[in-house]
Amino acid sequence: MLSLFRQVGCRGAIGLLVLLFAVSCVPSGIAPAGTATPSQVVAATSTPTSAPTPSPTQSPTQSPTPTAEPTPNPEPTPFAPTPQPIVEIPLAGPAAQWLAEFSGMAWYGGFLVLLPQFPHRFGTGTGALFVLDRSEVEAFLGGTLAGPLTPRLLPLDAPGLYAQFPGYEGFESIAFDGERVYLTVEASPAGEMMGWIVQGHVEPDLSVLHIDTASAVAIPPQASINNLTDEAIVLWGSGENASLLTLYEANGRLVNPNPVAHRFATDLMPLAPLPLAPVEYRITDATPADADDRFWAINYFYPGDIHLTADRDPLLGLLLRALPQVERLVEFQIKESGISFAPSPPIYLQLLTADARNWEGIVRLADRGFLLITDTHPRTILAFVAFP
Repeated sequence: MLSLFRQVGCRGAIGLLVLLFAVSCVPSGIAPAGTATPSQVVAATSTPTSAPTPSPTQSPTQSPTPTAEPTPNPEPTPFAPTPQPIVEIPLAGPAAQWLAEFSGMAWYGGFLVLLPQFPHRFGTGTGALFVLDRSEVEAFLGGTLAGPLTPRLLPLDAPGLYAQFPGYEGFESIAFDGERVYLTVEASPAGEMMGWIVQGHVEPDLSVLHIDTASAVAIPPQASINNLTDEAIVLWGSGENASLLTLYEANGRLVNPNPVAHRFATDLMPLAPLPLAPVEYRITDATPADADDRFWAINYFYPGDIHLTADRDPLLGLLLRALPQVERLVEFQIKESGISFAPSPPIYLQLLTADARNWEGIVRLADRGFLLITDTHPRTILAFVAFP
């Protein structure tokens, strides 16, 4: 500083100090008057002087000319779900074997009825389903009952089952409305897929479940895909206002551009179908609709299902490459105009191993969460999933 005084003299040095003081008082990011900021330099080199770029705090007198066209289909932001852990409920007895190959389940009062795809593998005659007491399930989850739990047989009475359904490939779903029971059946007559809905009733003491095979109503599949038919039944409403909805297994936009839910009266009289929001991958089972006309469904993607591959998941804008295996629960909203996604986010299941678990059955467990069950892949698994 002393050398500065000697070079410019006292008067000049005082003026220089005043200038330095003024510059130091300018707030960060604001240049002194007459000094261009970096953004102004860029604007000055890219915007004609006859049409200056307006300040962000000013209303422009005219719309500036865009420098580039917007991207027509911007990439969706990858979604990072928080996986929900499952609690396995160990089973014993025939229900624990891979032969059970469960395809659905439903509550009958305080009893959980498990539906094998091929009931004839168990019991005698046309076969049997399985039953667990709800109290046993809740005691196990509460830590007051040690596993494993052993489901007991529920005999099935279905005379003429195989004659009624040529190319019979087993049962796919089950729902109860009081003592009335409804099931869907998969078949492939003459090599073409065909679904059916059939009704029956259960004895109040669960001594036998009767199926009236003659009541069957055909449900043509919505796509030409082997081994796929209507996979889920949703009981909607109660009493005289009750009706049944059946959901096809594949409702993705590339394989089923205009998906619908088939609708039936409780006597199985066909009603007008309801449009269904496109959902990728497979729908394998669903819960009954609640008082708010909402239900949950299993939405599953096995990486080996090449024919159901999608580049994007429209439900959440999820890039498929970020999550190649999908095991999730999705909530839907029913209206007379159609079925859409409910506002609640999907529940993604924690993937513990490289083996994809083919969840085929779902029920609500009050307000605690859900019970789920697999078929044979990778083995028979009964599990509890809590609400997040």
